[in-house]
Amino acid sequence: MFFCYILSSLNEKYLNSTYIGFTDNPLHRIRQHNGEIKGGAKFTKRRRPWQLILVVSNFPNKIAALKFEWAWQNPFSSNFIKNNIENIEIPKMNKKKLQNYYSSLKFKLEVLNILINSKVFERINLNIYIFNNSPTDDIILTDILKSNIARIINNMNFEEFKNIIKEKEKKEKKENNINKDIDDELLSLEGFNIPDKCLICEELFNINNDKNNEKNGIGSEASDGMVIESSANEDVEKCDKNEKKNRNEYIVKCNICKSPFHMICLANYELERNNDVFNLVPKKADCFVCGNSLIWSDWVKKYTDQYKVNK
Repeated sequence: MFFCYILSSLNEKYLNSTYIGFTDNPLHRIRQHNGEIKGGAKFTKRRRPWQLILVVSNFPNKIAALKFEWAWQNPFSSNFIKNNIENIEIPKMNKKKLQNYYSSLKFKLEVLNILINSKVFERINLNIYIFNNSPTDDIILTDILKSNIARIINNMNFEEFKNIIKEKEKKEKKENNINKDIDDELLSLEGFNIPDKCLICEELFNINNDKNNEKNGIGSEASDGMVIESSANEDVEKCDKNEKKNRNEYIVKCNICKSPFHMICLANYELERNNDVFNLVPKKADCFVCGNSLIWSDWVKKYTDQYKVNK
């Protein structure tokens, strides 16, 4: 699990200071920033102590979380939201005061509000945990609380958050074990074969299920139960001859019936089926063989890890 978070300084000299970061353990990270244990960014050392305002979670993979963090830190440079930053009312002030304003919690929360509603991240179904020490009377935080895009959990304390994360990790581990058992059972059945072609475009690809793939990091299971595998044949025919340059080398496979699809084929199929011509990816996708349905971000979990391994 990966998280982005924002801290606000409680140091009287730096009350306007904020810090945005990425981590896989927010409660451990805040202790590092406050000097309770080793670690923490150099920027946060002089401005201690810090309070954790909120945490954003449910990213499909590490790269998505890192991109979110970077966009949040650099809103004027990020292609995701730089055109929408103009909608924020910036008060007239000199350059020094303006830089302080850009570091303020108010501005960072306004950026967050734009970011979670951007075309890229609105389809991820993010979770936002707002801690009970946060300034909930802030008008921007109030707007975030009203969001229909992200799932908001307000007035969270550290102990509750810790228990939620533990439960999610247990659930994911249990689902992975169940899916592994299903895989073993299906593959042991006489005559059971996974199709060797995309069931949408009907172009051939190679899926190798032997143990060598596991050693090479190919075909790892996502925590949601969907499996992503790399196409073994780099010279395989394209899903669409008009999209040769945009060929996606990855295959998604349903964890229920094991039906495989090219990722780009499944995305295009869902977009066309729902007459969604303004987006690159659908909000969710259904396996049209067994009807198994998941939000799109769940289909692509661990996609980036697979990509890095096979490159």
